[in-house]
Amino acid sequence: MLIGLLLWCLGGFAQVLEVESSDYSFSISRDRLGVTPSDVDVDIPMTKSVNDKTFVVIIANENYQNEQDVSFAIHDGETFKAYCVNTLGIPERQIRMRTDATLNNIRYEVEWLMGAMNAHGNGAKGVFYYSGHGVPDASDGNAFLLPVDGYMGNTESAFGLSKLFSELGGVGAESMTYFIDACFSGTSRDGSMIAEGRGVAIKSKVGQLRGKAVAFSAAQGNETAFAYNDKSHGMFTYFLLKKLKETKGNVSYGELAEYITAQVSKMSMLENSKRQTPVTTASEQLDNWRTLKLK
Repeated sequence: MLIGLLLWCLGGFAQVLEVESSDYSFSISRDRLGVTPSDVDVDIPMTKSVNDKTFVVIIANENYQNEQDVSFAIHDGETFKAYCVNTLGIPERQIRMRTDATLNNIRYEVEWLMGAMNAHGNGAKGVFYYSGHGVPDASDGNAFLLPVDGYMGNTESAFGLSKLFSELGGVGAESMTYFIDACFSGTSRDGSMIAEGRGVAIKSKVGQLRGKAVAFSAAQGNETAFAYNDKSHGMFTYFLLKKLKETKGNVSYGELAEYITAQVSKMSMLENSKRQTPVTTASEQLDNWRTLKLK
């Protein structure tokens, strides 16, 4: 069983959140990140099953070199990894996590995921999780993931969602699942504008899925993906983790999509007085996507 502990470090008494188990553990400085442990960060369900054909890349971009930081993004990624290992039974060696990833870091991890799924052939599954900034192209509305060394006004410094979907979907895996806790409207998690030269949000296009793929996105194209400050997570990620905890990972994609959309939509209005409507899309090759499971 995972145990959440508050430890006190010598030389300044900095509070640290430590989450540990026999499989995976991590520690986060609460002073540095403003993290307060919530219900999804402790007592994470354990499984004895081994999910040895699933491969995962986690990108958690928080500390941007040129743009506003993304609160709780690293905490999002590390807790999602804990659920992958402990609740979904994915071996840790099959999970690659990058915090504060540059453009080349993202390219490298996407290539690794493609190679891992290719090497394991039939039955291989992929998961790509991202927490950080998204950015729209003002000229055509296309959506991009923003590396920590990228610039909002220069999409050549970003990684296109269409490119991501094309490359990972082209492997021919049994399934490819995306969890994108970002918005592509030019706003940050606190609702302020970060895209240069714009005073209104842009409605973006998230790209065409390829292969047998499902994408869970935090918000519609012209909305903000907010933080849930009381829980120290992105609001989308918090309810994703909460459903995984409640069901011990045994939840269908249809149930997961309905839960996240309903809960985030309701909580965003209560917390922010603004809409945030998660969207789930599936490729034409996955007409049975609602029955799929991560576990």
